[in-house]
Amino acid sequence: MFQDTVILVAVRLKSQRLKEKALLQLYDKPLIVKLVDRLKKSKLSKNIVICTSSSPLDDRLNEVAKINNIEIFRGDEDDVMSRFIKVAEERKINNLVRVTGDNPLTDPVQMDNMIISHFENNSEFTFTEDLPHGTRSEIINLNALIKCHKLIQDKSATEYMTWMLNRPDFFMVNQYKVKTKKLKRSDISLTVDTEQDYKLIKNIYENFRGSPPKLEKIIDYYDSLSQSMKRNVVDNHLKNKLNNINVKYKTDV
Repeated sequence: MFQDTVILVAVRLKSQRLKEKALLQLYDKPLIVKLVDRLKKSKLSKNIVICTSSSPLDDRLNEVAKINNIEIFRGDEDDVMSRFIKVAEERKINNLVRVTGDNPLTDPVQMDNMIISHFENNSEFTFTEDLPHGTRSEIINLNALIKCHKLIQDKSATEYMTWMLNRPDFFMVNQYKVKTKKLKRSDISLTVDTEQDYKLIKNIYENFRGSPPKLEKIIDYYDSLSQSMKRNVVDNHLKNKLNNINVKYKTDV
């Protein structure tokens, strides 16, 4: 049952705030490779594919993937959702895990718990808001993704899938509640969007000699850092971006 799941990593090198962040070095490897290494710790899905664009700007991602024996798919430059759909259809996979390429501390343990919850509840979209930003993943049913893709007005905005799929009026949405209290840290950010973010994540990787442990220990280490190193969640950049794009369905007034 769980083998019918593929982990898809959405990544491009056309980042505005932090140039080519997916290739920045974390301890001894590029960020994107470290992310894939961490995802391999999942016990339920070993099928991992980097999903990037066919733009020449992303050729270096292709090179890094080949050197590190990572599967890669290249598709539409702006329509992330179409890339996911094509990979799942080609592999005849009914459910997929969405991971973004700027989150090298994505948690594989909670990912597995969410996959189990997704199947147990016969869900179409499973997400959580409990974990730190940058450690979360989402589980998506392929048919629901195809339906969403047909309904969405602006295909170039499909990298923001959460806002498009978290629609209980259209889909069977499952908001997963993390059971471990220590992990409920939605107040902190462990993503890589800015130079300061990168310094924090680089520090974490170096402290754990390139192989960060379970999320509980990462949070313990984060809490021990000076306030100047910490990255609390201030999502104004994303909110401003969402205000300027169309995440509405064709049926929305």
